[in-house]
Amino acid sequence: METIDLNQEILEYVPAHWPDDYETLLAKLRWLMHTPYAHCKLVVRHYDDVLAAGGCLNFGATGWISLMRSLDDAAWEQLAKALVAHLETAGTTTQSVLSPVADAAKWEALGFVQVNEILRYSGGKFLQATRDEVIHYETWHNMAILRMDQRVFGEDRSTMLLEHTYLGQVYEDGKAITGYSLMLLGEGVIVSDDPAAGLEMQRWHFPLQDHILLPAGNDYAHAHLTERGYTTTVEGIRMVRGPVPELQVEKVFGWG
Repeated sequence: METIDLNQEILEYVPAHWPDDYETLLAKLRWLMHTPYAHCKLVVRHYDDVLAAGGCLNFGATGWISLMRSLDDAAWEQLAKALVAHLETAGTTTQSVLSPVADAAKWEALGFVQVNEILRYSGGKFLQATRDEVIHYETWHNMAILRMDQRVFGEDRSTMLLEHTYLGQVYEDGKAITGYSLMLLGEGVIVSDDPAAGLEMQRWHFPLQDHILLPAGNDYAHAHLTERGYTTTVEGIRMVRGPVPELQVEKVFGWG
């Protein structure tokens, strides 16, 4: 087996190995190939057969393994090691991944530790949004939002956030920005210093998507959503290799 960069010549061929997820995977691979901070787009091949595909994001001191697909354990291990090595070479001191529960032990073998669960809430009945404080995201909101995100997530993710501000929203209470929502980033990122504002921004989210992801530990959001009939399943486990960025889980109302 060999590990190579993903290129346009084989891009359309790779997702065919996962037909149930073809369109979504193809879109993710295209995005990785054309995103400057996605420094690693790798495929593991045996002759002309694609065995695994993945990619990672580099935010400077921190990096995320954002995609993993494999057909067997050997290819998975080779690709995972290549992604980690690339992030280390790029200068990251911390590497993170949102791992399926079934893969947690494999990531632990590579030096990752389990930090917290990411939960999927679905099947409930949301309240309608009513507050006028939720307004469209504008460029002059950038500084406040980037600072808030770095404080809450413990990482400088500004390059990724600025790419996904289209159709974004902020919660403006007087002259203060107390929350933001980026619906096009992953499955919807929502952050707020004010729990009531965070729940209001969720209400704008639910008409567009029937579920939301939250890190375990946001007790305020959990109590509200379960009261509305939402049930939880474990979407994955946030795992980290190296110094763990401090995540303020009580301020995350949409994981992304």
